Amino acid sequence: MSYRFDSFLFDPKRGLFDAGTPVPLEPQVFDLLSYLLENRDRVVTRDELIDRIWDGRIVSEAALSTQIRAVRRALGDDRTQQKYVRTHPKRGFQFVAEVAHLDDVECESATRQSRPSRRKRVIPMAFVALAVVLATVIGGWWMERDEAADPGPAPKLSIAVMPFENLSGDADQDYFADAFTEDLITDLSRIRDAFVIARRTSFTYREKPTDTKTVAAELGVRYVLEGSVRRSGNEVRINAQLIDGQTNSHIWSDRFDRQLTDVFSVQSDVTGQIASVLKAELREADRRRQGPPESLEAWDYALQGNVLLFNPRSLKDFQDAKVLLEKAVTLDPKIASAWSGLAFVHFAASTRPIPGVSVPDSKNLSLEAAQRSVSLDPKNAEGHWMIGVGYARNGQTELAWASCQTAMELNPNNDCAYVCAGLTKMAMGRPAEALPHFQHSLRLNPRFRPFTKYKYMGLAYLQSGQDAEAITVLNRALAGSPNDPFANFTLSSALALSGRIDEARAALRRFNALSDDKTTTIAMLRTRLSWMGPRIDRVLKGLRLAGMPEE
Repeated sequence: MSYRFDSFLFDPKRGLFDAGTPVPLEPQVFDLLSYLLENRDRVVTRDELIDRIWDGRIVSEAALSTQIRAVRRALGDDRTQQKYVRTHPKRGFQFVAEVAHLDDVECESATRQSRPSRRKRVIPMAFVALAVVLATVIGGWWMERDEAADPGPAPKLSIAVMPFENLSGDADQDYFADAFTEDLITDLSRIRDAFVIARRTSFTYREKPTDTKTVAAELGVRYVLEGSVRRSGNEVRINAQLIDGQTNSHIWSDRFDRQLTDVFSVQSDVTGQIASVLKAELREADRRRQGPPESLEAWDYALQGNVLLFNPRSLKDFQDAKVLLEKAVTLDPKIASAWSGLAFVHFAASTRPIPGVSVPDSKNLSLEAAQRSVSLDPKNAEGHWMIGVGYARNGQTELAWASCQTAMELNPNNDCAYVCAGLTKMAMGRPAEALPHFQHSLRLNPRFRPFTKYKYMGLAYLQSGQDAEAITVLNRALAGSPNDPFANFTLSSALALSGRIDEARAALRRFNALSDDKTTTIAMLRTRLSWMGPRIDRVLKGLRLAGMPEE
């Protein structure tokens, strides 16, 4: 039995079609849509969906929410319209569009009739070819029109926090305002079902005078929070205001005068008041995160070190951050944020040579620092995703997945948590399931180094056998970072597997020119990339075709 609704036809045997055109669905998204259609006469609980789609495995609500969003995207729906899939708060989900049944013969006839003839497709394909040529001549401007540039309709509960302005009259205090902004973004993620833009994307607006309506439109959010911080000795004044990005009207504002040791409570107060104004539910915070540190000097070092890691521009930023964070944990070893910062420093040092930081054991130092951070603050999402990546790189994929899920549950707006989930799915040999996580990470943090997500998406597509899709997103990655070795060798493989050998060899030459190694071989890459799952062999197959030597 198949289902027709609006221009869509869903056949459990053949898939989803929109006006006769196949709509690609990941396996879990396919199963989820099928189950919602089968049970459209009732509300299906979250537990029932998890039991059905994940066979009773323990997964987070964030994982289910990701798949629900994927179903809506495939249908051109979203959380605001809920034209097809409706959320019933605290109950579950229901397919609500009017549906007609088709038997197998009617289904085949419907898809055949609505599918354009081969003759009719000649002209559109000619236009596609012409578009590609024009894009190449113009210089690739079309690459800006991607997921990052088109966020879609703003979810009802969506917020971007602009960098709070430092009004202290001392540029050396910028780090304090930045750190406060970062903590506030994390705290706002306690608002249940809120979509909060990641800090690195928000911070791209720091030096760009932009009105609130433009920010909201560009990031696809409803609300914008902005404010200022003035620090004088041990006294802090914080002003904050929440603005409706669609109407440019002020919804809420307040001023807080506190002692430095009490600045933690301001974040909680702001978050609580915003949740109240928006009539939203607030998840309970870990009380250990709200108290002042034992050493203000150590806490200040931790703030300075972590701010350097918000957007590291050079290897020196990692080197300086390591010095500051090590000072912090020496003075007060109970500062969880300092340990999570050190975990990130050692992680970076394990992926590229950083003089004075990289050591043979950097990978394990990163994992140990992340574990120390979580032991001090179990609700620190940063620490959990770092643990997840550490486990994945060590081949402990089940432990890695549990840590990634915990990070996504604690902070559903942490883009790195979803990158962790995607990398872990690839390490498990399930690259198709990695893609929605990378895509959602890009939506959360669209303006800060999107090429990183694109290159991982490219690898997932390549491992899944979707070479054309891999080439598209890898070209997007290279448009943003043309000297990225990883993106270049992955593109070389995808081109070779698509039969475009000359282009593959050119991409391989670019990779070799960028590589730290005199000659990179298949054997070397197999050793480095084996943790990314058994399907890395397909990548190596393409590189072999492109001409990379075996030994």
